[in-house]
Amino acid sequence: MSQFCPLCGKNKSGKALFCDDCKNKIEKEYEVDVPEENKSTDPTDYKQTDIKPESTENKSDVKEQDENLTSEITPVSIKPQRNKRNWFIWLLILGVLLVVGFFYYGQVVRKANLDRSQWDAAVKENTVSGYLTYMQAFPKGKYCNLAEESLMKLKGNEAEIWGKLQVSENTAELRDFLTQYPQSPYNSLVKKRLDSLTWVATLNDNTAESYSNYMVMSQSGEFPGYYFGDAQERYEMLFQSYPVIQTDLDNIKNTVDGFFTALSALNADEMSKYLAPIVFRFFSSGRGQREKIVGDLIISGARIQAPTIKFLPNMNTVAYEKTLIEHYIVNVSVQKSFVENGQTKTVSGYIVNIELDRNFQIITLTESKPTPDAV
Repeated sequence: MSQFCPLCGKNKSGKALFCDDCKNKIEKEYEVDVPEENKSTDPTDYKQTDIKPESTENKSDVKEQDENLTSEITPVSIKPQRNKRNWFIWLLILGVLLVVGFFYYGQVVRKANLDRSQWDAAVKENTVSGYLTYMQAFPKGKYCNLAEESLMKLKGNEAEIWGKLQVSENTAELRDFLTQYPQSPYNSLVKKRLDSLTWVATLNDNTAESYSNYMVMSQSGEFPGYYFGDAQERYEMLFQSYPVIQTDLDNIKNTVDGFFTALSALNADEMSKYLAPIVFRFFSSGRGQREKIVGDLIISGARIQAPTIKFLPNMNTVAYEKTLIEHYIVNVSVQKSFVENGQTKTVSGYIVNIELDRNFQIITLTESKPTPDAV
């Protein structure tokens, strides 16, 4: 029998199965009793007569074989099996809880959050369409009754608000109505009034930019654009498309400003300085000599004993184009201030069309009125 432990290769007692260390380890980890010696079950072991003493040579061979066998044995660490069944059960329970929680969140919590967020949006918008959108999305929502009450309240206020807007000149109020009542039967009337008020404001500004803005708003559908054609024509008059030569522009402005100042004061000498010897058209009058035109203006002013009309050109709106014969076609926006029934009124929206010769003297002067009945 080998003198070495088959597990670790250490020396052991003659008939012991393992060394003391391995024996203690096995008994501790596996809770079994290891036999003290190797008891053979072979009946021949009890026949002492059959056992022959081994020769010294044989013992030496056996010992050498045991040593070789021991050197080939690698110590084995035996680990006890662990029960994984409990882990599987816990993982299964955890998975079920996650599925239930996700389902509850999707069906209850998330739906409630969407209901509340949609309601908050409807309240913030406070329009008929906003409340209708909420009621369609959540027909059994938590705030459905409140949405219906708010909707009916808005409908009741609609006619009353429109009655006030008919005499309002505040375009912001009209725009607010269109936002608050996008499906209102009064919307076409509101847009028509918004169009008129916007056009009046555009005439008061009387610049190329204001006419451009009116056309843009009209094309976007903000209002019908009943004055689109007029806006386009006036924009073309005041838009400076011709390359500007500063000296020419300065001379033009000097003539325009000087003449209208003299005309407002009915100063004959100053008016004569800016008029050409022959004027082909002067407002509604036809061709005439400078002296005659100035004389008629003085006589007209004397009849009413005082000049009642003052011309206020906006020099920032002067636009011009130079012709092939070196004349200048000039357009400028003008305000007129006049006395009517003892009160001074100012009317905007006039565009005066002037042609200057190469000496920057006026040879024609006409005007485009804001309305046909304007003075």
